[in-house]
Amino acid sequence: MKVGLILAGGEGRRFGGDKLIVLTDGRPAVTRISDVLRAAGAELVYVATRGEQRCKIYTNIANLDGCIYDPDWLACGGPAAALAGLETLQARVLLVTPGDMPWITPDVLVRLEAFMEQTEAEAALPMHSGGFLETLVATIRWSLVERLPEILVQLCRLRGELRASDPYRASTRLTLVGSGLLTWNPIVFSHINTRERLQTREPKNNLGPKDILVTEPHLDPFASRDQLCLRLARERSEYHKLGIIHLERQAWKDLLMFCKQ
Repeated sequence: MKVGLILAGGEGRRFGGDKLIVLTDGRPAVTRISDVLRAAGAELVYVATRGEQRCKIYTNIANLDGCIYDPDWLACGGPAAALAGLETLQARVLLVTPGDMPWITPDVLVRLEAFMEQTEAEAALPMHSGGFLETLVATIRWSLVERLPEILVQLCRLRGELRASDPYRASTRLTLVGSGLLTWNPIVFSHINTRERLQTREPKNNLGPKDILVTEPHLDPFASRDQLCLRLARERSEYHKLGIIHLERQAWKDLLMFCKQ
């Protein structure tokens, strides 16, 4: 079974309102995204939100199966925290999309999952031009979802914050798919961060090359300090060689935080 999860969105300061219920081509964004997840194979679709009132609004509008909340036992919030809230569910694959990307299409997720399966990875992400990742669009094996609660708790203790890339850096194998292999239309990855962006549909990044990169980050916050620092150095070096700027910066930040003398 596959589960779909709609992340983020909600009340955006720059947007000036609730992005999930804004009309895009005559339909609420949350409804469009829910339909995309179901068309990509999700039998159940949930939305990550913080309040029961918003949960009722979203589920009624889009006929969702429920809401996911940040766990009380996790002191850090953000998109990664929502993945820890899936601990009571069981599935084979998790399909993830942001709530402010209403023009995403099912084939993006279908292809992303196919590349994940072919490379025997635990997760797959789109990669745009310049080595930047779309960390809120992903396919994830449930083996990784099940490990995330304890990993995220430990990262929160060590750092005091969680990053959207943390779940993927904790995978045993991660596949990065050039977004040019997932679609021909860059508008698919447009976020509605502002009212202007809703009109222009201009994407933040250009589509990535038609390449696939496979890496084995295996971020382990339970490792000894020496082992953790060694792994982070190797991780950063590999990202640098592959041109994955997004993750290279994250690994470098962790090196400075955990390994400085």
